[in-house]
Amino acid sequence: MLVALLMGLVASAVLFTVDSSAPQKALKRQAKKMAALTEIALDQAVMTGRDYGMVVELGSYRFVELVEQRWQPLADDLLVEQQLKRAQLLLSVDGFPWSPDQLDFSSNALFSEREADLEQDQKEQKHIPQLLILSSGELTPFTVEWRFNESSEQMLTELQQRYRLILKADTLGMIEVKELGHD
Repeated sequence: MLVALLMGLVASAVLFTVDSSAPQKALKRQAKKMAALTEIALDQAVMTGRDYGMVVELGSYRFVELVEQRWQPLADDLLVEQQLKRAQLLLSVDGFPWSPDQLDFSSNALFSEREADLEQDQKEQKHIPQLLILSSGELTPFTVEWRFNESSEQMLTELQQRYRLILKADTLGMIEVKELGHD
């Protein structure tokens, strides 16, 4: 009887054991996915001779392409918009924190000789990237800090709340993901 009781306790302990590193693993998986998708976009840009960009927002990111001197969503089943789960992104471009009022890569800024079209400019506005992925194989150097969003923090331990990942890319497309705050 005692052996059966002990076996039952051990079995229930195993069932209710929760992997405390699961949230960090999920965050790391999302960061590595961003790195992989960026590498794929860079490879496609070089192979097709088209210029791409990446629009990074607090809880998502997406790839866009330059078509006839206008930015528009990238029509690719693999490079679709990525909604982040329990994560938020903080972008730095070439070592400087990104803020929306900085210079952008709007087609108006890139192609000043183009005829003005206010309606098209308005449609294009949400597709203007912060990062360029060029057909020459170059990439805007950037750093993205990955962290848990505020709504997730109340369900996390203090150690998990301090957990950060840094995704860093250089001009030549070398991309790496590093962990911070996991000591």
